Amino acid sequence: MKLSLNWLKDYVDLSGIDIKELWYRFTMSTAEVEEVEFVGQDIQNVVVAKVLSVVPHPESKKLKITQVDSGDGILQIVCGAPNVTEGILVPLAKMGGSVKNMPKLGKVKLVGVESFGMLCSAKELGISDDHGGLLVLEGDYAPGTDIKSIIDIDDVIIEIDNKSLTNRPDLWGHYGIAREIAAIYGRELKPMQLDDLKSAEDKPKLDISVEDTEKCFRYSGLKIDGVKKLETSMNMKVRLFYCGMRPISPLVDLTNYLMLEMGQPMHAFDSRQVESGIVVRATKEPTLFKTLDGTERKLPEDVLLICNREKPVAIAGIMGGENSEVLEDTTSILLESANFEGSSTRKNSTKIGLRTEASARYEKMLDPNMTVTAIQRFVKLLRDMQPDIQFLSALTDVYCCRLEPIDITITKPYIDKYIGNILTKERMVDILRALEFKVDVEGDTFNIKVPTFRATKDITMKVDIIEEITRIFGYDNIQPQTLDIALKPLQYNEERLADHKVKELLSEKFGASEVNSYIWYDNTFNSRMGIETNGQVKVLNPQAQDANTLRDSMVPGMLAFAEKNEKSYEDFLLFEIGSVFKAASPKDKCEQHKNLCILAASKVKSEDELFYDLKGIITFIAKALKNANLDFSVCTGGLNWVHPMKSVDISTNGTPMGYISVVHPMIKKNIAKKLNIAVLEINRDVLQAIDTGVIKYKEPSRFPEVVLDYSFLVDNGVTFDRVNEDIGSFKSDLLNGFGFVTIYTGKGLPEGKKSMTFRFVIGSAEKTMSSDDINAFAGSLIDYMNSVGYALR
Repeated sequence: MKLSLNWLKDYVDLSGIDIKELWYRFTMSTAEVEEVEFVGQDIQNVVVAKVLSVVPHPESKKLKITQVDSGDGILQIVCGAPNVTEGILVPLAKMGGSVKNMPKLGKVKLVGVESFGMLCSAKELGISDDHGGLLVLEGDYAPGTDIKSIIDIDDVIIEIDNKSLTNRPDLWGHYGIAREIAAIYGRELKPMQLDDLKSAEDKPKLDISVEDTEKCFRYSGLKIDGVKKLETSMNMKVRLFYCGMRPISPLVDLTNYLMLEMGQPMHAFDSRQVESGIVVRATKEPTLFKTLDGTERKLPEDVLLICNREKPVAIAGIMGGENSEVLEDTTSILLESANFEGSSTRKNSTKIGLRTEASARYEKMLDPNMTVTAIQRFVKLLRDMQPDIQFLSALTDVYCCRLEPIDITITKPYIDKYIGNILTKERMVDILRALEFKVDVEGDTFNIKVPTFRATKDITMKVDIIEEITRIFGYDNIQPQTLDIALKPLQYNEERLADHKVKELLSEKFGASEVNSYIWYDNTFNSRMGIETNGQVKVLNPQAQDANTLRDSMVPGMLAFAEKNEKSYEDFLLFEIGSVFKAASPKDKCEQHKNLCILAASKVKSEDELFYDLKGIITFIAKALKNANLDFSVCTGGLNWVHPMKSVDISTNGTPMGYISVVHPMIKKNIAKKLNIAVLEINRDVLQAIDTGVIKYKEPSRFPEVVLDYSFLVDNGVTFDRVNEDIGSFKSDLLNGFGFVTIYTGKGLPEGKKSMTFRFVIGSAEKTMSSDDINAFAGSLIDYMNSVGYALR
């Protein structure tokens, strides 16, 4: 948004203030200033001149030779402007002077004729884009008058970042910015000159009806007659141009001027097109409508319109219609000043693909209490143009959703708690009142009434009041102080730490990949795979009908990941820690807890290898986290993806924890025939609740240890626990420990046998072992294993 410093000076005295310092303070307290541009300084030695004579150039069809009165003599000027005529007053850039984007002027010859200066257009003065002819000055000005004394060419244009004004609808006009500056510097904010509209009080009211009161909060209107032969003043045109708007016609210029001054968009309808009255309603079906820019637009349903009794005449808050445009012969207008709901204006603007200066302001939630004031200001400016205008109606005001001021009570000690005891009570009150807050003081208590122009989406609570005081006082004026608070040690969440440790072990030690799934079943996938679930907790408003049940197991979701990955990888290990939900029936209380689910899949390894891989992983996790051993027993079943033979239940000290299973052959076939899959699912809360076992330490031997791996042939019906227990019964002074390595069930084994590999660590605390010692241990171990039924492979 662009601002004119000359415009701001109408409302606040800026004398004695350094301009650059002003906008630095404004940035620090209110909104970010992106650029400060000094305009008009390049226009030098330009005066009013009267054209005395105009004759054609003898050698050029376009050029004319003029004699002009410059105030201090008659000058010959060669000019090509089509509108140069005798008797007009125009700007003259004298020799030694300069205009926009041109070097200093001197005497020149144009097609053989000498010219001693330059007659200027508005564009050459930098106050317009119009280069169609000379700027003709209306009024009785003496030749030689400095052009800057009658036109405000010198100005400072400030551009403010729009994003920093999103929550400040009161700053989308010059008057709101002037209010901020007055508060920052402790200066008086001058009142805006308004018309009292008393001569309209006895007139009939307009027929205005608001059908959609959710999108239109307020609609104010006034019918005015006698609006003819109007002329926008030059300084008004300059201000509009400097602030990024093109002057169009007097009435349009006035509405745009009011919008830039107050932030309140307005619209003037030709009264002949709204004679039957005004209806504010939303479209009920797609509607074609031609806007003021001549474009026919297809309006979707639920777009708010301003209509006469028969047809639309404007898109509310966005743009008027071509059918109600003010024309050259218009003498009577219906002036609209309304307030529309912000989000609906933004949505409609996006739907239509049309964003305007008006919609940009309405979508910020303007103060509805500003509509009548804007009409009073418009009428005042209109009277300055044409004093004899007349009212054809009374001011008609339909206020549907009244916005009341917000009341906030706060104490000085509460404010001091945040900013320190650096401001007196009187200074705080002065700041708030400068911002037009009403403040009643009772001791150290402030009873504050927030003005409605700050109550639409900005000031709502105590901390907002503190921010208002501190930003105007200046954040950089507050000295940082060390907080006097008690330091307490951070309380760690043990469950979160345990989860992190599990993820770390799975990813770093076992190379597993973490996945994240939704907490509901994909019923379509489960049905396609033949997976049957028992979920009883239903979602009342599911995103899709195939996702209406919260999961009571994580395995179906993991199997979906297996199907997605099987074509890309030969083998993979996936895991997830997530919530599951269980209830006996849809009417019973729901229990929620977290599970750990691990899926191992491979086209290379057998099902048994995957099964024992998972068994080793969960055994290692329990040992690493809790120094605890888990119990494995025959699986009790109950889930249709669990293999009837190759599955075990997991428990700890009699408490069920979960299970490990190869995926049922029927479901495996539906996922991928060549992909072997095993799954593990345990209750994370049960794992977390295990008492951590005491870790016993013993002094390590000073002599080296030896690691021996042996594979034994074991009957298929013998469990791991049985083998592990039998090895544990072997006694040797050299045995320091043993552990399971792997299992093999492939080719090369006797029928009905499997190969189980264990690792034995041996060593002596007294000496370095010799080969005889090692061989003696090996022979003793092999003999013992043979005696309990396990032959060396």
